[in-house]
Amino acid sequence: MFRRRRRRLSQRYAPAKPPSALRRRLKSGLGFGLKSPNFLTKLIILSGLFAFLAFIGATTGIIIGFSSSMPDLGPILETEGMEYWEMPTKVFSQDDKLIGVFSVGRREMIKLHEVPKNLIDAVIATEDVTFNKHRGINPKGMLRAFVVNLISRKISQGGSTITQQLVKNLFLTQERTYRRKIQEIILALMVEKKLTKDEIMERYLNKIYLGHGNYGVESAALFYFDKHVTDLSLAQCAMIAGLPGSPSHFSPISHPDAAAERQALVLKRMEKVGIITPEQTTAAKEEFCGQLSMMSKKAFAKTCTTINVSPYFTEYIRRMLSAAYGDNAIYKGGLKVYTTMDIAMQKAAEDVLSKALNDLNKRRSNKASRIEGALVAIEPSTGYIKAMVGGSGFSKYNQVNRVIQAHRQPGSSFKPFIYTAAIDSGLTPCSLLEDSPVKYIGTDGKEWEPQNYENKFEGIVTLREALEKSINVASIKLLEKVTPRKVVSYAHRMGIKSYINHDLSIALGTAEVTPLEIATAYIPFANQGIKTKPIAIKCIKDKKDAAIKESMPQEERVISPQTAYIITSLLKGVVERGTAREAIGNRLGREVAGKTGTTNDYVDAWFIGYTPQLVVCVWVGYDKGQITMGHGMAGGVVAAPIWRDFMMKIINKMPPASFPKPEGIITACIDPSCGLLATQNCPQMRNEYFIKGTEPIKYCTTHAGLLPQGEQEQNVTEPEPKEEPVEEDVDKVMLEE
Repeated sequence: MFRRRRRRLSQRYAPAKPPSALRRRLKSGLGFGLKSPNFLTKLIILSGLFAFLAFIGATTGIIIGFSSSMPDLGPILETEGMEYWEMPTKVFSQDDKLIGVFSVGRREMIKLHEVPKNLIDAVIATEDVTFNKHRGINPKGMLRAFVVNLISRKISQGGSTITQQLVKNLFLTQERTYRRKIQEIILALMVEKKLTKDEIMERYLNKIYLGHGNYGVESAALFYFDKHVTDLSLAQCAMIAGLPGSPSHFSPISHPDAAAERQALVLKRMEKVGIITPEQTTAAKEEFCGQLSMMSKKAFAKTCTTINVSPYFTEYIRRMLSAAYGDNAIYKGGLKVYTTMDIAMQKAAEDVLSKALNDLNKRRSNKASRIEGALVAIEPSTGYIKAMVGGSGFSKYNQVNRVIQAHRQPGSSFKPFIYTAAIDSGLTPCSLLEDSPVKYIGTDGKEWEPQNYENKFEGIVTLREALEKSINVASIKLLEKVTPRKVVSYAHRMGIKSYINHDLSIALGTAEVTPLEIATAYIPFANQGIKTKPIAIKCIKDKKDAAIKESMPQEERVISPQTAYIITSLLKGVVERGTAREAIGNRLGREVAGKTGTTNDYVDAWFIGYTPQLVVCVWVGYDKGQITMGHGMAGGVVAAPIWRDFMMKIINKMPPASFPKPEGIITACIDPSCGLLATQNCPQMRNEYFIKGTEPIKYCTTHAGLLPQGEQEQNVTEPEPKEEPVEEDVDKVMLEE
């Protein structure tokens, strides 16, 4: 009985045993063993392993995703990789002097061995002190930046190395995102595997933005200090090395005080790493003491524009390049454009025109508008444009180049084309014209009665007198004889591209032309009958200095050399005795020919003059048509003096030359009152030029008793040109001086 009782008590108080299934699961311990003391540790490790693998997988996916959209590093890794970068187009004068730069910013390429060691050391000490040790990234710097960004809850620091800055500037945007940062890291690691430290540094120093539109240390050195980077002092090196962090804030031009503080910090860092001594630091700080504010005032104008010696001319070049190659090539293609512009002529043209227009505007009666002008000079033998000024001043609000954009009525400066057609039709300088009142009925039924300047009529005049005095009615009658159709054909053939109406009013210059057009059309007079196409660009080279375009003079004979010589002789008379005598005369001491032009109510004033070496056109007037400049403001009074003053500045640089007389030109002494050969008793006589075969063969019979023995009474016989129908439109009446 006691045994049964003890058995019941032992069963009641014995420890509970787990069921066999549960015992087996716990015994298995999920693989660790129930009795293992490291169960919790192993569980944590396993969880961490799963998390790590998940992180690696996600990171790998992100990297693969980001890598797929990254740029090809090929261009930067090539030996000539720097040519891949955006390069400005440079424009040079005829003597290879830089006159203009077209770019999104200024950049001058330079080799690393040309960069002072002080500048390289300053950049490393300031931007990336571990540059020569890391392999593209600086983990400590990145961790520090990450903590700062985490605290500020935004990406305010990047911890970028010089290599990272390089790839960011070359291939990535400036946005601050983690995606861009990961791409930056990947690219930096790749670049470090392919390039040496020197190659990376050279590319960095040529690419980094340093303020005011300047990219690269050479451009910055030229801009801030007017010297090449090779010649920079320690103080100047420290100043430039401090710019990359914030070029606008640390600019010595915009913020000289901040620039000085930044320079001091750069010098201190260089001293801290043992590159320079404390004495060098002190001396460098003192170099700029009190000079930065002065430097700011001196260089401020540079910040407003790129290099541009002659804006009207260079803008003309830019327009042509844009039409031919597109803007991308202009601003990033690194083209070298060699032009025909003569710097001395260009400066003289700008100075003379600016002064003349300022003087005219001081006296103008219309205060609401400003009198403008244009001047273009062309070498007739080549067509090279030597100077081009399109107005009183090129600015943000006034960029109209009136040389090519102002379509204005030329007035009597159009008349030489009428006389050219007349000479080719067999008439001569001593052929007679009747200058007397005349009326025409236009196609619209309206009556037109053209007038001369000051409403005076000269009676019987020779062609020479009619052109020298710019007589309107005599010229209209000559046009009627030669026919407008023929004259228009001559004008177009000689260089005018604009439309010209086929009626008698063109004798008064009613067709609108540009200064460049009419200057071109005068070239055959100065060039023995040969027209040369205006050329502003002689050669274009790509960034590898390979010529991609060369422009040779393009010649075309449009009139005979004999006709050109006769017209030049007539236009010399305009300068010596006619409407340009008061302004020019013989002041240049050279052979000069030219023609004045004035439109109705003194709206436009012209003078197109030339020597054997240069054709120059001057126009003056208001941009808005039909605004008078005031009574008496004719071509000989307004435009011709500008032409004279320009030529006076440059004529001594050209050797003396005469217009060459071609074969087939003969001289005869004539009586201008009748156009016949003069006798010894004629009260007036003059030597005149003729194309052989057109000279008069009879003597003057006007004066009694002067007929040589054996001569019969004779009259002038002039060949009549073929008559053509005349279309008349007389709505616009022009008066010429």
